Amino acid sequence: MAGFDLTFSPVKSVSTLWAVADPKTAAVIERAHQSAIKDALDFIEQRALFTRMGTNGVRQVNVRGLVATAFTHRDSRAGDPDLHTHVAVANKVQTLDGKWRAIDGRVLFKATVAASETYNTALERHLVDALGVRFAERPNPDARKRPVREIVGVEADLNHRFSKRRTSVEDRRKVLAAQFQASHGRPPTPVETLHLAQQATLQTREAKHEPRSLAEQRQAWHTEAVEVLGGGMKGAQRLKQIVHGALNPAAAARSLADSAWFSGAADRVVTAMEGGRASWQYWHVYAEAQRQVRGAHVPTNQVSTVVDLLVSEVLDARSVSRAPPTRSASRPSCAASTAHPSTPWRARTCSPQPR
Repeated sequence: MAGFDLTFSPVKSVSTLWAVADPKTAAVIERAHQSAIKDALDFIEQRALFTRMGTNGVRQVNVRGLVATAFTHRDSRAGDPDLHTHVAVANKVQTLDGKWRAIDGRVLFKATVAASETYNTALERHLVDALGVRFAERPNPDARKRPVREIVGVEADLNHRFSKRRTSVEDRRKVLAAQFQASHGRPPTPVETLHLAQQATLQTREAKHEPRSLAEQRQAWHTEAVEVLGGGMKGAQRLKQIVHGALNPAAAARSLADSAWFSGAADRVVTAMEGGRASWQYWHVYAEAQRQVRGAHVPTNQVSTVVDLLVSEVLDARSVSRAPPTRSASRPSCAASTAHPSTPWRARTCSPQPR
């Protein structure tokens, strides 16, 4: 293949606040989005970017870095505010000895969720540091999915109004699921549900609208938000209150990242692994560790360290390695960092510790 498309998109409340806040605040939000993307790409370069050499690609080797370009979009096909960036990654990397080869796409594929969670955590931290906003979990309408962390103070009605594209896809998916039930006599499995969602996305995909300037978009979004909030002066005043409340949230207690929190977080990571899969790899644990850190009081410059400590605790102390035995007398560690390519990524599979 020619390359890979990595897409970074924040939770809806971030795009909503970016769309209706004053231009200065919107610019800060966009800079935080770009900084979070950089953090995610740094993670990929440091942990998940390799090429392969030798017969049948037997050797996994380090490379110098990504060759990519980024395209930031401001809206969805339905015209809703949807700040997101496509990073087009060329399928060529340079080895340390100067040779150009293809990316080991298997590792990159396995790392996508971990990179996404790195972006989510980094975006929260950058926005909290720059604007003082606060994030909190909101129940997911789909009980099968995790709660979503949104900016406190941004009303759900606004998020819903600015999610017309998602709403149309979900409505179509429900129709397809009902048709599946009628024709097969059973509900679709999770994998079949995913395929139905992809089918619904394609069937409801509208042609892209005519381009609009940022000023035109912001005016349209402001008008729509005022309408949702009651219209006229009432709606305009309510919108100002929402923006002010989001940027000046009431203080709330956060878990102190002490030894008790760390032990509990490691337990929660293991529980999440056991609840979703029979075995797991570094990428699964890393992604869950990122989710745990977001709800704790961890300084931004220490997030990466705490995540790595959690990953090591779960893989070294609370999991059993399924890697084949080595000639070394020491036990092979399923927690070996991908920063050390001498340990094949495919060998880092773990199971629960016996109890």
